[in-house]
Amino acid sequence: MKKTLKYCSALLLTLALNTSAASAETSHPSFVRLPGHVPSEAIAKAVLLKNMDPDEQVSVAFTLPLRNQKDLEELLQRIYDPADQEHYGKFLSSEEFIEKFAPTEEDYNKVTAYAEILGLTVHLTHPNRTLLHVAGPAKSIASAFKVNLHHYQHADGRKFYAPDNDPEVHVSIASVIGGVVGLDNQALWRPYHRKHKSGEPTHAGSRSFPSGPGGGFAPQDLIKAYNLSGVQENGSNQIIALFELASYLASDINQYAHFFGLPAPQLKNVLVDGGSKSGIDAEVTLDIELALALAPASQIYVYEGPNSNQGVLDTYNRIATDNIAKQVSTSWGLGENLVNAQYLNAENAIFQQMAAQGQTMYAAAGDSGAYDDYGNNSSKTLVVDDPASQPYVVGVGGTRLSVNSATGVYKSESVWNDGLGNGAGGGGVSKVWSIPSWQSKVSTLYSKTHRNVPDVSLNADPNSGYAIYYNGQWQIYGGTSCAAPLWAAFTALINQQLAAAHKPVLGFANPLFYAIGTGAAYLTDFHDITTGNNLFYKAQAGYDNASGWGSFNGANLFKILTNPSVALELSK
Repeated sequence: MKKTLKYCSALLLTLALNTSAASAETSHPSFVRLPGHVPSEAIAKAVLLKNMDPDEQVSVAFTLPLRNQKDLEELLQRIYDPADQEHYGKFLSSEEFIEKFAPTEEDYNKVTAYAEILGLTVHLTHPNRTLLHVAGPAKSIASAFKVNLHHYQHADGRKFYAPDNDPEVHVSIASVIGGVVGLDNQALWRPYHRKHKSGEPTHAGSRSFPSGPGGGFAPQDLIKAYNLSGVQENGSNQIIALFELASYLASDINQYAHFFGLPAPQLKNVLVDGGSKSGIDAEVTLDIELALALAPASQIYVYEGPNSNQGVLDTYNRIATDNIAKQVSTSWGLGENLVNAQYLNAENAIFQQMAAQGQTMYAAAGDSGAYDDYGNNSSKTLVVDDPASQPYVVGVGGTRLSVNSATGVYKSESVWNDGLGNGAGGGGVSKVWSIPSWQSKVSTLYSKTHRNVPDVSLNADPNSGYAIYYNGQWQIYGGTSCAAPLWAAFTALINQQLAAAHKPVLGFANPLFYAIGTGAAYLTDFHDITTGNNLFYKAQAGYDNASGWGSFNGANLFKILTNPSVALELSK
């Protein structure tokens, strides 16, 4: 803190000179309001309850943008261009990323000093300096940012708080921060799983396929259906990171593995911000079990954080800064219209770091088809899911898989669609992110200007769902939350082979997926989904906004993704 004393003194004098003006209705020129922090849509549909208690503790986080953004984007393009012999596959370590692109220590210290001058307590810092958490009683937060905090109630009964105005900060700080996260807590992240409506299944002992308890897909069924029988890798020496906002019972996971003859699960819990307060949830259980279904020898790191905007950012950021898992899956999300630009930009910085470090990030694209926020406000509005719509994330949509009941061999897939309100694979066009370079050359895109989602798909229909052992019993689940961890597990197999051959990991997969999709090998490596729709977008030959490029044709896609020379040919 000694290094910040000189800055503190100067800034304290500035603040003192402007105290009276800053407290007036009109902000002093030395202070500015940061736009986009008031959740106006949520407030308009909610009931005002009361002012927040002055002594109620509130935690917020300053977000700091990455440096040298243009250089970072150029480097990411070169790292993922097989034709660039100088940079291809040369991923950065966490330390290298921080040195080149993280906010400077000087700027981080400035924000720290500013918070302390305002009487707020710094209670959490991050090694990549993109987030700084501060806390204080509501009266101090309100005074610091010149806002009033109010409690509201949604129509569904859930309560939240929010500010009546955008936060005001000194111009010297406005130039080094992206925004303030945590002045409201109206957003709630949802898990994207759907339980089969028939209730608890029992093991019928039938030899037909799918062969799992109750007729759900078992690990060996997936291996056969998705053409992975010829792949010998099992995820050994690979770590799969699962982003979670709830907990699980280890006994459920052990029973799943024992029943299907899988190795003893290797689980490690990483609690972020004290972990989740939501209790046990089927989402965490099925994520773990399906990751083990295809990569049974892998280590599963369960990153568990609170269901809040700060908790979500902290948990993703921990996965990035730890940088020990090269395949990451998240099955939690919400409509990208339900969080502000400051939050989305902070999230994007984390995913850029993951991409630069060679981490592959898969995200469930949502279970409400093209209307991702339908479950939040029951309005039929075209919305895609965050984080699946993020530019450095692989968005995973949903299909309905059909196999030969006698042999278990793949027959067909269509877009998962059980009707509005009942479940459908997420997909559409982002209203936030412009179209990435690797997507712009696709001829069948719905939008030529903005990010299209999803990128790939996999079975997600609960009617063709997976046998999951949860809470002491067998049940059948679907949802795009099932598809994302399976893609992460498939990537663990790829990275195991790449490591054995002393080759770089797969990393952010979309540039290569799109190169394959637009090349001659597409129909060999992917199952092209050409039937069905996700309530708005229709499946078609090639890429579409209902299923992306489709599902993996296991052994074929495995072969091409573990052969850099083939990747080089695809880039030409």
